[in-house]
Amino acid sequence: MRGGVSEEEVFGPAGYHADPDAPRVVVLENRVVNVREREGLVIEAEEREDGVRAELVVREGVRLEEPVHFCVGVPWEEGVQRIETRVVVESGARVTLLSHCSFPRAEDVLHEMVAEFVVEDGAELEVRDVHYHGERGVRLRAEYELEVGEGGRLSSEFRLTRGRVGELEWVSRGVVRREGSLESVVRVMARGEDVVDVEESVRLVGEDAGAVLDSRSAAIDGARVRFVGEISGEAPGARGHVECSEIIRGDGRVESVPKLRVVDPDARLTHEAALGTLERREIEALMSRGLSEEEAVELLVEAMLRG
Repeated sequence: MRGGVSEEEVFGPAGYHADPDAPRVVVLENRVVNVREREGLVIEAEEREDGVRAELVVREGVRLEEPVHFCVGVPWEEGVQRIETRVVVESGARVTLLSHCSFPRAEDVLHEMVAEFVVEDGAELEVRDVHYHGERGVRLRAEYELEVGEGGRLSSEFRLTRGRVGELEWVSRGVVRREGSLESVVRVMARGEDVVDVEESVRLVGEDAGAVLDSRSAAIDGARVRFVGEISGEAPGARGHVECSEIIRGDGRVESVPKLRVVDPDARLTHEAALGTLERREIEALMSRGLSEEEAVELLVEAMLRG
């Protein structure tokens, strides 16, 4: 790995703000450069020939008040980064994971992530995953496996709204057991030649299990966005909702596919989708206050993605 960069320089654009003693894992390209544990938090990270493998375990009953930072990126123009990670939150434990993925100078960068999240009975995991891909974009391939135990809660947010996307392919598969819940929020801004392909699926296999898949994205100036959100209700009392809001501007293209499958007659699944352009009257209202049309569009898209 080449040197001469700091954590703040690389991960600042992705919202990095940890103090020097905060619990963390930092990976630059395929080298582990910083690991800090806490009592009740075990972190193992190792470098391999084909990338990095990291495992984070929050021990049973431990409720961490401060977030754990998981920072991965490539600071230079070219590179290949492969990360395999496993996060386990044991029974009754709680943790927030702040994931900063930053590629500020990327011109020809491939980032591959295979992740497993296990939330055991009565545990809670919150994941905030913020990406910054610079002005040229990144080829990103991600595959997630999610498992939520009885009474467990997993909430995640994936955000890529600054800089360019490049090419994003992301597949996420989840299983939720009795009285567990899974909420996934995706926010993506795609421009020009950006291509986004997201597929999320959740099986509600336990009684009174719940899931929400919420996608909001913008396809601007020819970008292409495809979102598939699938929920399968397989137990009594299972509840699920898929919501998609996609904005098209300047020859962008979007495809939103909600898939609902009910196996148990006492399960209930719903979906709502809104696809199309921005309202002209909203743009003109902002322009009447002194904004250019481009500035008005930017403000409206950002407001939609924040929602």
